[in-house]
Amino acid sequence: MEPQEMMGKYKQEVEEYLREFFSEKKKELEHWSSREACEILEEYTLRGGKRIRAILMIMGYRLYGGNMGRDIIKAASSLELVQSYLLIHDDIMDESELRRGKKSVHKIYEDIHLKRGYGGSPKRFGENMGITLGDLANAYALEILSSSNFPADRKIKAIEKLNEIIEYTGYGQIIDIYSGMVEEFREEDLLLLHRYKTARYTIEGPLILGAILAGESGKGLEKYAISVGVAFQLHDDILGLFGNEEKLGKPVTSDLAEGKKTLLIIKALENASEEERREIFNALGNPAVTMERLERVREIVKKTGSLDYSIKMATRLIEEGKSALRHLEVKDEEARSFLLWLADYIIKRSY
Repeated sequence: MEPQEMMGKYKQEVEEYLREFFSEKKKELEHWSSREACEILEEYTLRGGKRIRAILMIMGYRLYGGNMGRDIIKAASSLELVQSYLLIHDDIMDESELRRGKKSVHKIYEDIHLKRGYGGSPKRFGENMGITLGDLANAYALEILSSSNFPADRKIKAIEKLNEIIEYTGYGQIIDIYSGMVEEFREEDLLLLHRYKTARYTIEGPLILGAILAGESGKGLEKYAISVGVAFQLHDDILGLFGNEEKLGKPVTSDLAEGKKTLLIIKALENASEEERREIFNALGNPAVTMERLERVREIVKKTGSLDYSIKMATRLIEEGKSALRHLEVKDEEARSFLLWLADYIIKRSY
């Protein structure tokens, strides 16, 4: 099976399970507000995305000879609810109005408040409900994983690993928040952030979870996973600055408006003139940043060699990750081939 076909197949199966889960969950809920919350969470979770974390959990399971069936699809689906949990809270922290081209959960509830004429602050209501729905998504994820049909010892190890993934994602988020506050934010700080918040969460964690459910530790996958995970985030940051709103699902000025110190910005600031540094700082963290200022920052990032630096680092990391994977002893060559393809796919996404 071709990698794209495999991605499509597993994406469909994961989404089918999630629809079944939400359908059954809504039947259990006694109050209309809980059912409404479940419907909003279902729409948010299923509105888009490649289901890459769930698919990587399946691939980690296959690498170590796990027997394919509905059980691993169910367990892997839990990661999509972890993703919703983290994204809903992230949208509140970043004050993002859009997620995947539609309103973020806190904005949905803000609109509900306004339409129904409730008292108090619509913004506060939206944020309170968003935090609560994020917490519910996390609880649903643990419910799915813990009720999957795997040996108890494997499930316990998987839940411990999932908790570790969320813990380090939190540490990464703390670094991320501070990055916008402190002036001195170095390349090594950023790479640690990417290891915690992206590589461990998006690549390494799902692969290891799959290996654990197959009865193995997944030891040896780290080099591939961390290298490819950091490259994924470096490329994502390139898309964030040079992409378009249709592909991003959010305004193209978002990263600048949020004050996001990416490798592109860090290296540009290192190599820019004083005037160019002022231009970057005038755009960085400015919620009213214009397209004109965005274009100027893009020019400076290219001129200072920062774009080339990020591209070269991402490319090098991908090659290191692929080399490590090629030397790993596995039981499923099709799964290995998929992961090698995925590594290349990550840095070929267009902007």
